[in-house]
Amino acid sequence: MLAENRTQFERIALLLQGGGALGAYQGGVYQGLAEADLHPDWFAGISIGAINSALIAGNAPEKRVERLREFWETVSASPLGIPYFKSVELHSRFLHQFVNQARAANILLFGAPHFFTPRLPPPALWPGGGADKASYYDTTPLRATLERLVDFDRLNAGHMRFSVGAVNVATGNFAYFDSTTHRIRAEHVIASGSLPPGFAASLQHAPAMGARQRTPARHARLPSRSLERARGIAARSDRGRGAAQGDRVFKPHPGGD
Repeated sequence: MLAENRTQFERIALLLQGGGALGAYQGGVYQGLAEADLHPDWFAGISIGAINSALIAGNAPEKRVERLREFWETVSASPLGIPYFKSVELHSRFLHQFVNQARAANILLFGAPHFFTPRLPPPALWPGGGADKASYYDTTPLRATLERLVDFDRLNAGHMRFSVGAVNVATGNFAYFDSTTHRIRAEHVIASGSLPPGFAASLQHAPAMGARQRTPARHARLPSRSLERARGIAARSDRGRGAAQGDRVFKPHPGGD
């Protein structure tokens, strides 16, 4: 439904969930929407869906697919600089699986370019001293990437609505940040993608972001056995692994890779 044919009460909302490689699929879906001249009025997401939503909402319509493509081509590149050759077809199922596992191991050991890097030394050997550093990976590069690719002034200007969800690690409750009630920043998007002990929680930013907390962030304590539970979740997660497997679902160039 084109914007000029909608009434003032009709809206198009795009809701993007989390899930590693699913984010690349979401990029392809949005490209299809853009080519059909469908432009949502409200973007909402969690985890990788929050990142994609910010990339879309924080850019002019004619730049959105380009920014999505730039993000995914950047973070799915090899951290060791090993090029990807689409012309090399892997017909052997065993060899294809081996290459996928090798790519996943590279992400595990070296991180993802402009997304996250390993903490050295790891917190298991040298605790960082705070909940914001109690993780195996540092997402500081993601902040720089978002600030480069997302125009947060545009996102907050009110031309459309943007919502992002996160979990308050101190209470276990959901917290939602909306452009109609909050000034959205990169911290909100990063908080949505936190996955302790993989990615650190963003407790230090919660008061400024407007999250409802039962305990002030400076005194907040992680629930007992939270790291043990988080390790179980992380073991089943495909964060990083999906991008490492090279599933090129998002094909920004017609006829390209």
